[in-house]
Amino acid sequence: MTATQNIRLKYLYTPSGDANHPSEEVLSVYREHGVIPKSSRSDNYNKTPESVERYLLVRPGDLVVNRMKAWQGSLGVSSYRGIVSGDYEVLRPASTAISGRYMHYALRSRHMIGEYRVRSTGIRPSQWRLYWDQMGDIRISLPPLEEQERIADYLDHEITQIDTLIKEQQQLVEMLRERRGAVSTAEINSGVSLTTGQRLKHVVTGVTQGWSPQCYPWPADGVEAWGILKAGAANGGMFRPHENKELPEDQAPRPDSVVQRGHLVVSRANTRDLVGSAAVVEGDFPRLMLSDKLYAFDLDETKADPVYVATVLGTPRLRGLIELEATGASPSMQNISQNDILNLPMDLPAVDVQHQVVSHIREQNGRIDTLITESECLIELSQERRAALITAAVTGQIDVSQEG
Repeated sequence: MTATQNIRLKYLYTPSGDANHPSEEVLSVYREHGVIPKSSRSDNYNKTPESVERYLLVRPGDLVVNRMKAWQGSLGVSSYRGIVSGDYEVLRPASTAISGRYMHYALRSRHMIGEYRVRSTGIRPSQWRLYWDQMGDIRISLPPLEEQERIADYLDHEITQIDTLIKEQQQLVEMLRERRGAVSTAEINSGVSLTTGQRLKHVVTGVTQGWSPQCYPWPADGVEAWGILKAGAANGGMFRPHENKELPEDQAPRPDSVVQRGHLVVSRANTRDLVGSAAVVEGDFPRLMLSDKLYAFDLDETKADPVYVATVLGTPRLRGLIELEATGASPSMQNISQNDILNLPMDLPAVDVQHQVVSHIREQNGRIDTLITESECLIELSQERRAALITAAVTGQIDVSQEG
């Protein structure tokens, strides 16, 4: 092979059904990372069954595809030996003219993910599957082996730098959020100390809970297009309207579950450290609906400032109570009932004092919030550059021989 060819995947890989290797390490497939040991991620709460005889053997260089999520980019060429669920597709190289490192990048490029999306079958996105009969017919641009290795070397270097930047910004965001929480807690604790026995339910005038239909994985704007908020919309004490999924056209929206300005939104179901997270809607989103993992509380604002209440719910004392009340068999999905939230202690000073405290918090946290927003934008731009760079390199838009 001396020149770039467009060749079908079925000529480069062949399905492997090599099962019954229960002593091998269990691997997982991540959209962000590809194929990695399951034990290497503390956030992987999927339980491995007692019997793994049906799990398929993966060798270094094998391509592993999550049939259900291939159209989202959940696949990769493995650097590890281990086993994966029999629901995955394990494909063994059928040609010596391919570089596993190059194929890992090329098969996860935007162009190829678009091909997977077109060829996946199913009525709704959550039911889409990509089977080898369809995937194998996809053509991929395959330069000579030497060129593949050169492209992989270039991308290894560039992607490592981008990933380092992303990790640093993520750590900065986490630190800033901790600082933000500390400032807010200090302001709350510096207020009038009360022990009135008042509960949240004493200032709640209404509760709305949403629904969770099957949605597209991408977000809607909540103004022109209908979207369903995810549990993460209330994380970190800040309302995040972009944390939503677009409602498919064949699903009728439910206007009665649209969030309203001033709503106190609380996560009903989430991880243990995030369940019960609260934030206030500070905008108008006429087509943004609650999911069934969120509650929206209307408050009597003559007695309670919604931002003050959300801040109280984020203090260590209330977080401890919320985590104590949360239930669930899996650490990845804890639940707290509406009744438990309503009965949380909510000793509130006079509403004018609450307004003053909120004003002080906003003043002190303004710069922190700006830095968080800037860092999150940089992370998003870096992730965009990462994806664009990979696509450009594997499609020949960048001459890597001229780089470096």
